[in-house]
Amino acid sequence: MNAAITMDGAGRIVLPSAVRRKLNLSAGSRFRLDIVAERIELTPEAEPEAELGLTASRRRVLKPTGGAFDAAAATRDERAARARGRPKR
Repeated sequence: MNAAITMDGAGRIVLPSAVRRKLNLSAGSRFRLDIVAERIELTPEAEPEAELGLTASRRRVLKPTGGAFDAAAATRDERAARARGRPKR
């Protein structure tokens, strides 16, 4: 995809919505910036993986990562792990 974008006076640029959708980017997404042969390369950083932890009362809780989390997928994974007889983490 080719697109012309403009930098504002504060040095900010806006990525087109088609690019954000294609790369699954949202507010707060982090990037690595490299200058390569007179070009700027922005590479999205991998989102931190959400982890489950245990509280003192042995409840499973989600450790904060600051990123998005798919609770339904985590619940399915947890139930599948328990069905196999091995608790996940």
